Amino acid sequence: MFKPTKLLKIVSVLFIISAVLGMIGTAVLYIMIPKMQEIPGVDMSIINATLTPLNLVMSVASSIASVAAGVFGFGGRSKKGAAFSMGVYSALLMVSVVQLMVGGTFTAFVAVDFILPVLYWWGLYQSE
Repeated sequence: MFKPTKLLKIVSVLFIISAVLGMIGTAVLYIMIPKMQEIPGVDMSIINATLTPLNLVMSVASSIASVAAGVFGFGGRSKKGAAFSMGVYSALLMVSVVQLMVGGTFTAFVAVDFILPVLYWWGLYQSE
């Protein structure tokens, strides 16, 4: 048991919300692929190149790790569980950044993706 800080609780709630919304968005995208093929003028090669099975697995794993980090961080039951789940999320985030670099689509806005994990790690560090 540990006492989560206010920062950790807020960031944990944000992680849970973003993970749920991310999973809903991913599911909607995969459901809509057949419908998008029927729209004239839509370049499906870009969509199919983006929505690969690897990206699907990474999205699901990232969402699960994000929800787990949120639950552990908000509840304050297991600091090791919170650190492990956030470690998995951070590792998946780094893999995603490497994929963007290799694909040539890396931009400076990727730095925004690191704001919440850094705040989470800082809140976890400050927790007793």
